[in-house]
Amino acid sequence: MGVLIENGSSVSSFIQQVEIAFHHFDLQRCDEKTMYFTIFLKYREQKVLCDFIYIMNHHEMYGAISINEHYKHARNFIQQHFHHILLYSDELRLARNFMNTTHFKINFQQFAKKYPKYTANKLLFP
Repeated sequence: MGVLIENGSSVSSFIQQVEIAFHHFDLQRCDEKTMYFTIFLKYREQKVLCDFIYIMNHHEMYGAISINEHYKHARNFIQQHFHHILLYSDELRLARNFMNTTHFKINFQQFAKKYPKYTANKLLFP
């Protein structure tokens, strides 16, 4: 099950229409400063695979779309379906919204157990 992105007044219009669906989390792919999630961006019957990367060694944790073999496909998906050029601010919002999902929270706890150095003051989940 994915999460439908909420509407925001200053957010690009595609964000309210795209769904983020969890695909995979591999703790072995992470290190103490970076955490990766593989997700699908979905719109209607179409979807594209991409990775979110979360940076841990800053005061506040933040994420964006990882620039790897999937990035170009994600950027093209947004442009094709929404006639919008993917901005870094869009990536930040998408990754931030994914942080509210159960998949993120469960896997963050797993990450924090293995890499406590930068996670101690980040997110506290009940």
